[in-house]
Order: sequence, then C-alpha cells, then structure tokens
Amino acid sequence: MSLERLCDLYFELSNEDRLRILLSLSDKSANLTSLSNTLDLTTQECSRHLQRLVEVEILSKDTEGVYHVSPYGQLVLELQNSLSFVSSHRDYFNTHSVRDLPHEFVLRISELAQSRYTADVMNSFALIESLFKKAEEYVWLVHDQYILSTLPLFLEALRRGLKMKLVELRARAPERKLDHMRPIYLSNEDEETILKARLSGQVESRFLDTIDIFLYVTEKASMIAFPLSSGGFDYLGFASEGSTTHKYCQDLFQVYLERSRKTTNDEILSNYETRMKLRSAGTTRQPSDRRSSARDRS
Repeated sequence: MSLERLCDLYFELSNEDRLRILLSLSDKSANLTSLSNTLDLTTQECSRHLQRLVEVEILSKDTEGVYHVSPYGQLVLELQNSLSFVSSHRDYFNTHSVRDLPHEFVLRISELAQSRYTADVMNSFALIESLFKKAEEYVWLVHDQYILSTLPLFLEALRRGLKMKLVELRARAPERKLDHMRPIYLSNEDEETILKARLSGQVESRFLDTIDIFLYVTEKASMIAFPLSSGGFDYLGFASEGSTTHKYCQDLFQVYLERSRKTTNDEILSNYETRMKLRSAGTTRQPSDRRSSARDRS
C-alpha cells in the first residue's frame, strides 16, 4: 500500500499544471475560478487537476468551494523544496558528495536554496576574503586547508577583536603543508599576535582526523562547499547572506565543533615553534616584499 501511495504521489506531482496549482495554493487558498484565471487554465482543466489533488489528499475543499493545501500537502511541499534545490544543481551534485553529511542536514538541504552557486574557485576564495573583511563579531570555519591569501585578513580580524573558532585537519600530507609559505603573508610579529590570540582563547582551535565539509560562517554571511565524489575539494559551493542558509551553516558548524578535539596550549606552542624554525631556516625577506606576487601564484 505504501509503495502504491508513493507512486500516486509522484504521478500527481509529475504534472506541471498540478504542481503549479499546489504552489499557488500554498501562497493563498482560492476557488476554481480564481485559480483558473491566475494560472491561465481552462475551468475544465483546472477542475480536473484539483479533483486529482483532492483524491490523493494533497488538497482539501471547504463548503464554500475554496481549495486549501492540506497538512499532508504542506509536508509534501517542504520535502519537494529539497528536491527542487538539488535538481536545480544537478551537475554539482553529480560530482560532489553529501554522503558524510549528517542526515539531518541532508533533509534540510533546501535551506541552501537562497544561496548563490560559486562556479569558480577564485570566486569562492574572493567570497571568503569578503567574509573576513565584513565580519564584526566572529568567524567560524571548518576546512581541510587554510587559504594563504586570507592570512593577513585573519590577522586584521583578530586586531579588530573578532572571536575565531577553527576546526581543522589534524594531519596533512607533506605536499599539502603550507607552513613554509606563511612568511610570504605574515611577519614574525604577526605570528606572535596569532599565538597570543590562540593562547588567550580569542582563537579556539580544534582538530578532526577527517574533514568532509568546507565551511566559513560569520555573523552576517556563510559559504559552504561539499567534497568531490572522488575525494578532496574543488572549493565550489554556495554562499549567502540570507537568514535561512545562514542558520543551516551555523547549525552545521556546531555539529563539527562538538565532534572535534580542542587543541592544547602545548600543541599550540609546538606548532608555533615549528613554524618559527622553518622561518629561520628559510628566507629572511619580509612578507610585504613578496605578498603580491605570491597571491597571484596562488
């Protein structure tokens, strides 16, 4: 019986006119004449579609001849929103995976509908830089790899008094370690400022063994990218300043924060000492001399 009802539901929603009727009634209840005029359907066509939707209990009709979306129909619409979002980004979700996304957030994925797709990696990085510049209270992030060009913006945000929460990959492959590149963007004094912020708690650092989301959130905006189906990230995803998408990203960040382990002060100091040793073994030129050319290369 359940399979038969599911087939009936899909069949009714597969008709464009019936779906238009359902969406119209979700905004405002109406009678047959009003609906047929609004949707440019003949009265006969509209009546036939309405009858079918009433039969599968998506709509109800009151004693005055006004059609309403039933509670069951409202739920169907809520679930339909997720399918609509995913189908509108079919190419993206054919190459990117939500397999490891918490199930609750798969079901809530329609909340990303108000976001805009970042179809180019440089566009994604530019949006992240904009997040840092516009933030006034906090920056939260989950990432597999920090973006070198954001390091000066990270530092500026600290100096403005922003709070940071970082969930990062515990161990990176040797070829992906970027500590030797940091002097291009940060001076020794900059590194000391970041160290003090980490030790004081202004920056809360946490680790995960695996990272399966790329997420930046401020009090104003958010940017999220899903991993490639083949593994790793191309950093293409969805950005928004809308409240619904923002709440989705805030809630998702809290899940990853709770999964992660807080970095100890000993680990913070050890990482700092490693970076300073790399500096002393490498170039002594100041970041300002090379930052522009390095940003171009990245």
